[in-house]
Amino acid sequence: MYDPAMPRSWRNHPAWRLLGRPIPISIPFALFFLVISQSGRDDLFGYFLVSLIFSYCINTAIEANRKWVLPLLPGGTNSPRVVAAEIASFVVASLVGTAVAAIALHFTLVPDMLGSPRAALRVLMYSLIFAAVFLGFIYAVFFQRQYATQVREEAEREAHASQEMRIAAEIQQALLPPRSRSGSWYDAAGASIPCRTIGGDFFEYFDLPDGRLGFALADVAGKGPPAALLAAMVQGIFDSHARRGEGPAATLAGVNAALAAREIEARFATVFYGVLGKEGELVFSNAGHNPPVVLRGRGVVRRLETGGLMIGPFRDAVFAEETSSLETGDVLVVYSDGATDAMAPDGEQFGEERLLACLTEPGELTPETIRDRLLGAVRVFAADRPLFDDVTVLTVRYLGPAPGNRTTS
Repeated sequence: MYDPAMPRSWRNHPAWRLLGRPIPISIPFALFFLVISQSGRDDLFGYFLVSLIFSYCINTAIEANRKWVLPLLPGGTNSPRVVAAEIASFVVASLVGTAVAAIALHFTLVPDMLGSPRAALRVLMYSLIFAAVFLGFIYAVFFQRQYATQVREEAEREAHASQEMRIAAEIQQALLPPRSRSGSWYDAAGASIPCRTIGGDFFEYFDLPDGRLGFALADVAGKGPPAALLAAMVQGIFDSHARRGEGPAATLAGVNAALAAREIEARFATVFYGVLGKEGELVFSNAGHNPPVVLRGRGVVRRLETGGLMIGPFRDAVFAEETSSLETGDVLVVYSDGATDAMAPDGEQFGEERLLACLTEPGELTPETIRDRLLGAVRVFAADRPLFDDVTVLTVRYLGPAPGNRTTS
């Protein structure tokens, strides 16, 4: 418990510990003896001198105990047995110092210091008082320093962890594609807002070998760093499989097999993966994700549900895919369940009805507008309170068949 390796300061300098510290401790004892003896002020110096001798002897014994005895005791724990052993060693050291001081004074300044059993008993009582004061002083300083050190170390750990989380959040955002993307026959926009500093959602675009656009939104189970690590891994696996251009069902099967092979306990992800061609042909597969909606004009024309189970838990999961056609101006909206599960201060959920009402409000139907409208509605509904789950939105609008090269903004 007592730490011999205290921080360096003037209070830990040997000159202060051996020569300076006993002086201020002697003053209250001199006043105490002066009061209980009912002596005059002229005797104050004598009592101070006697107290000073006691202080020096006890302090020297305590310092010797700290340097040579404490290292021999079991250390590295604050168990009652260890603390009791340390305190006992200091008590013994104090009694030894008191005995030395009493003997020295008996043969010098105070000849009757040990002249009778009553006088010896009085010296013993005073020695216990000295010991209590010295131990109280030593352990009060130790606990104060220990507490200050713990507070400082905890603050440093929290600041370091906060800095690491900020860096992790910057890296995670850098892994996501641009918030807006456009080509000659499509516009797309997406955004992911983690409920904590980092989250488990991601969205991604893929330029496929045959010129079509692949796009995905995934929601990994969990929150915080574990979900973020798994999301980064799934995003990397997805990228390598999607660019083969094998189709949504085969891609999801490959990603699922790769994730299941890692045997990460109690972790899974829901994913929607779609592939859009220049003629409006949409091929998609939904792995346990919220069914995206297709907007046409001011209404929802369909929900995209075909697919299978979530990826991760089942190594041999099979996924179905479906082919649909988008008309010019149709907008596909993919979202994570963090949007519908967002809660108001009274505990009410945002829900599907509010989401659909938000998507079909009058106004522009650009992907950016729909994305920002939905995210803004969720934030207003939650009254700027911390989100319950990560919220991610991906919107893709089909512009109709047109030649030209894709551009990214």
